[in-house]
Amino acid sequence: MNKFDNWLLDSEELKWTKLKHGHQNKLIFAVMLKFFQTEWRYPEHGDTISEQLITSLSAQLNIPICQQPNPFENFNWENRSIERFRQEIRGFLGYQTITVADRERLILWLNKNVLPESPTVAQCIEKSYQFFYAHKLEPFTQKELERHIRSAQHNFEKQFFLTTTEQLSEETKKEINLLLQDDDEIDSEDGISIEPAAKIKLRILKQDLAGIKLKHVQFEIKKLQHVRGILVPAVFFKTVSRKLLQKYYVRILAMLPSNIEEYAVENRYATMAVFCYIRSQLLTDNLTDLFLKLIHKVEVSAEKHIDEKILSDVKRVDGKFDILYTLADTNAEHPKGIIEEQIYPKVSQDKLRDLAKELRCKGRWYQNQVHIKMRSLYSHAHRKELLMLLDTFDFHSNNQEGKVLLQAIEFIKQHRNITGKYYSDSQLVPIDSVIYDDWHPLVIEQQPSNDPKENQYKVEQMNYEMAVLELLHKQLNCKTIWIEGSYRYRNPDEDMPKDWNDRREYYYNEIKAKLNVDDFIKPLKNCLEKNLQQLNDTILNNEKVKILDKNGGHIKLTPYEAQKEPTNIKALKHKINRRWSTINLIDILKEADFRIGFTKQLHTIAGKESLDHTQLTKRLLLCIYAIGSNTGLKRISSANKDASYSDLRYVKRRYINVANVKAAVVDVVDKILEIRDPKIWGDITVGCGCDSTQVSSWDQNLIAEWHVRYHEPGVMIYWHADKYATCVYSQLKTCASSEVGSMIRGVLRHDTKMNMDRAYVDTHGQSTIGFAFSHLLNFDLLPRLKNLHRQKLYYSNAKHKNDYPNLKAILKASINWGSMEENYDEVIKHAVALKIGTVDPDVLIKRFSKDNYTHPVYKALTEIGRAVKTIFLCKYLMSEELRIEIHEALNVIESLNSIMGFIFYGKLGEISTNIKEEQELAVACLHLLQVCMSYINTLIIQATLPDSGILLTPEDKRALTTLFHAHINPYGLFPLNLDQRLII
Repeated sequence: MNKFDNWLLDSEELKWTKLKHGHQNKLIFAVMLKFFQTEWRYPEHGDTISEQLITSLSAQLNIPICQQPNPFENFNWENRSIERFRQEIRGFLGYQTITVADRERLILWLNKNVLPESPTVAQCIEKSYQFFYAHKLEPFTQKELERHIRSAQHNFEKQFFLTTTEQLSEETKKEINLLLQDDDEIDSEDGISIEPAAKIKLRILKQDLAGIKLKHVQFEIKKLQHVRGILVPAVFFKTVSRKLLQKYYVRILAMLPSNIEEYAVENRYATMAVFCYIRSQLLTDNLTDLFLKLIHKVEVSAEKHIDEKILSDVKRVDGKFDILYTLADTNAEHPKGIIEEQIYPKVSQDKLRDLAKELRCKGRWYQNQVHIKMRSLYSHAHRKELLMLLDTFDFHSNNQEGKVLLQAIEFIKQHRNITGKYYSDSQLVPIDSVIYDDWHPLVIEQQPSNDPKENQYKVEQMNYEMAVLELLHKQLNCKTIWIEGSYRYRNPDEDMPKDWNDRREYYYNEIKAKLNVDDFIKPLKNCLEKNLQQLNDTILNNEKVKILDKNGGHIKLTPYEAQKEPTNIKALKHKINRRWSTINLIDILKEADFRIGFTKQLHTIAGKESLDHTQLTKRLLLCIYAIGSNTGLKRISSANKDASYSDLRYVKRRYINVANVKAAVVDVVDKILEIRDPKIWGDITVGCGCDSTQVSSWDQNLIAEWHVRYHEPGVMIYWHADKYATCVYSQLKTCASSEVGSMIRGVLRHDTKMNMDRAYVDTHGQSTIGFAFSHLLNFDLLPRLKNLHRQKLYYSNAKHKNDYPNLKAILKASINWGSMEENYDEVIKHAVALKIGTVDPDVLIKRFSKDNYTHPVYKALTEIGRAVKTIFLCKYLMSEELRIEIHEALNVIESLNSIMGFIFYGKLGEISTNIKEEQELAVACLHLLQVCMSYINTLIIQATLPDSGILLTPEDKRALTTLFHAHINPYGLFPLNLDQRLII
């Protein structure tokens, strides 16, 4: 149901409304009724009544449309007639006025069900309206409701601080005081350099790992051991929402020690305890990431070395397949012939030697050479760091396979200092299920024995350690092994909803899943069979798609014809440039805030605000612009004498963080969706193109990585953007992390009013598991597959394989429905964990990889994904319109990437910090600038078109975008004047 359906008056409402005297009273009553039913409150001063609503109600009541643009602009909603209408609506809908008891019940309900999740005031208001609706209570006015919510938040926080402080020992309080004492933290934009000999103070605990040097690893371990020594109520914190803990962690992260010491006693100890708890987890995560990167680095460096050696030592043999054919044919024709007489005249002896060398470089020999080089790199370069990290972690496992590996790890720790190449007693070394085929010949050296029944062997220590570490790398990623005290690598059981057994039916409803597995499988199976049959019946008549028998089945797709060029977009942009020739980018940010007020989302992390509102707003906008354009606070402050560099640093530290900026982005995106004129922009957008772009950044941190495609170090920004280039969600990711996980996170966490039910991605943004979760989470995954020619289809049952003769070449196997039936409840549990946020999508996607192929949930998800992907492929091959739709959505992302460089121009577009939080903040502020630009351009287009005489054709509307920028100037030193407005 869309908003226009909510504006329709039913027969009773129509009858009741027509009893009012006069057209004006009828319209006012109808507006109040529909506003209450959609917003769950009555209109107040400052509310904008949609002109479409007025037009719709006027038509239903047969009231002539008023010539005034909007008769409810600056309308008085407080007179006696309005109060009488409120009473009548209250009685008509069965609502009651709220009492003191109802107010107390609301506050108790907020404390129990809402405030533990650390919502914003706006989110609390929305939840409160749901409470009023459920209990048929007429809400407070918005101002009064906000006052009650802030009071409830204050009381909830006070109680949380008190409960936490009561669980802290005197020793813990003493340690917290020592962290804060004599800690002269420097308030700097670029971070602080840390010396390994420094004492552990709060400012040092806040710093991320500086690099992969041995001294940095040692100092990071020292920091972790220190913060672990501060005993906090971890069991209690595990029962508290992560979002709530993160709120207080960010508060400490942004505050100076001197400010923290000014807190009330309970506030100081409680927030510092939360900080130590979260910081301990993050330090553990960082060291684990470093541990995995070092193991991976050893393997990659070894492979690179061997590849270079092969290229230099081995001559590539041209025409080797012809040579092999000649050898086979000669042997078949002359089976008893002499090699020298039959073979060498056709293929020379030197040519055969070269061919033997090249073939020798494949298969087991190559892998053995890589392992030999890995052993060398490990023993001479990285062993000390890796064993040091191994000692730091407390490993656990929930299955037998992992427990065997834990025994091997413990054996390595106990025998790390042996002298000699081999372990003294090889019979005690854990081998089974630890050392696999590739490493076996290098780890185990067989010894001759006089007794044929006796199996004598030696175990080479370095190769054994490297083999165990390589296996540990795989099992940590898929959580067969987990680490105590970590967050990302924690017990996989903690990723699942804690109250699953008690609220199973509720969670099924949360993702609209069927309680009965047969009700889930039957529609999926029917849809699979239907689409396979349709593709089979139409493929022979499809001129654009051919299925060939070559290479084990090959899909040949003819590209669609180029679409017509838009004819009027250029003229529209020309008129816009003439009317708004040069708008400074900072003025776009300012005007968007004037109209939307997104700076209200930039709450202070301190207990109170002391700055004047106008002065604060100016500094907030200057900070957002400085960070989002990458020009920096110093350069922006130089053009605004009433906002010094120190003033901007103060505001940035206390008001601007990633969560606040993302909330501001949501406000702007929602406003864009609200103001779009359907006559220009068409139907409501429900899909987003999803893709990433690489950004250069400093590389002495764990998130920056070398990108194999861009050939430089940096980070990735993953975008979700609608078809008009409004960026709905953004996130920072590493170059190697899963794009499938990033895609799922954006769909689930964008928090805007967009009903995002389609995700257009490229090849990297999809996988079989991704298709499975898209189906479980009720959105369509629509990829553009680079390797489409190699795709295969799955059928529902082996007996149906012959039902699709035209698809025979690309049919692979049947779906195992039994695996779904056996693990359906666990599959839904994992989907729910993604939905409610108890597990990060990237963590879950990494867990269900080929390294964990025996996991029953992975098997079930694979079967679901195969069925859903087959359905998609059938639709994709049958529908050229779908292929064009996907291609257009991904083209929007490409244009969005170019705009990013236009806005983020400072410091040559490089993220110039090694602090992860600062990198994420830069991306969030860039995103906010982008959507403000999109919002103002939407207004400009809608203001220009009616008087321009331009009629947009379908080709024009297809090419219409909000991120054109010829009329925008991002450069120079721009003073911010809050008294000037853009005339739109």
